[in-house]
Amino acid sequence: MSTTNGRRILMAGCGDLGTRLGLRLVDQGHRVIGLRRRVAELPDAFETIAMDLSRLGAPERGGADDPVRSDPRLDALDAAIITLTPDEPTRDGYERSYLQGLRGLARVLGSQPGRVVLVSSTRVLAEDPTRVITEDAPLAPGSGPGEVLAAAESEAAELFDHLTIVRPAGIYGPGRTRLIDSVRRGQRFNHQRWTNRIHRDDLVRGLERLALGSEPPDLVHAVDSLPAQMGDVAAFIAGRLGVPVPGHADDEKPSGKRIDGTRFGSLMGELGYPTYRHGFASMLTTAP
Repeated sequence: MSTTNGRRILMAGCGDLGTRLGLRLVDQGHRVIGLRRRVAELPDAFETIAMDLSRLGAPERGGADDPVRSDPRLDALDAAIITLTPDEPTRDGYERSYLQGLRGLARVLGSQPGRVVLVSSTRVLAEDPTRVITEDAPLAPGSGPGEVLAAAESEAAELFDHLTIVRPAGIYGPGRTRLIDSVRRGQRFNHQRWTNRIHRDDLVRGLERLALGSEPPDLVHAVDSLPAQMGDVAAFIAGRLGVPVPGHADDEKPSGKRIDGTRFGSLMGELGYPTYRHGFASMLTTAP
């Protein structure tokens, strides 16, 4: 572990979230190691390790007769932040990236990090628009990627000590404009579907607090303070764009989830974008 104020922190996966978090940590004097398949585009401020975790964690790789070459920098880490991305949006893609990726990471670590933060998803929770869902809710994913993510959470709990699981919902922000684009096109929505969101910048700050804080929670739902029905969100965006409010989907009915963000709010103190209105207003003010 680190003997000075600067900590040694691994970004496993190190896509957009990991890179932005890593840059914040470097600015604070911490030593950041970015690990992913291709590292050429990672910032020069990072140390880098090119490694395919999903390949290293594949079922055919295992046992004492199949050693894995590690890297000495993967020993005595203060923290490891795991932000994996599926190579395709299918069950198989999620199994390769999450289940095999976690097993691969466990195989190459020289020792248990002081803290491990796994970014999962609220897809592991059951849909129920009639109640507010807290961190006490049981895992109840549907089939497919959500089921794999639930298995990944259980796998991580077996593999890593000092684990915190973060479940973001509806990450949006600069470069994440799918909903805005859909409203602009006039795509129809289920206006009664409950949705939850977190702005990318608030999520990155939350991961920073979990990486550096003294007593992080074991589980936190990374959502803002206002679950909202899709019709309200689409109407707000349409008003900002100056386009008609999108129409209603056929056979629409109440659905989705209302996720409580109290624990994340307590962790953060104050969100930069406490509701979808704040976040989308900022995006649409700066968008062309």
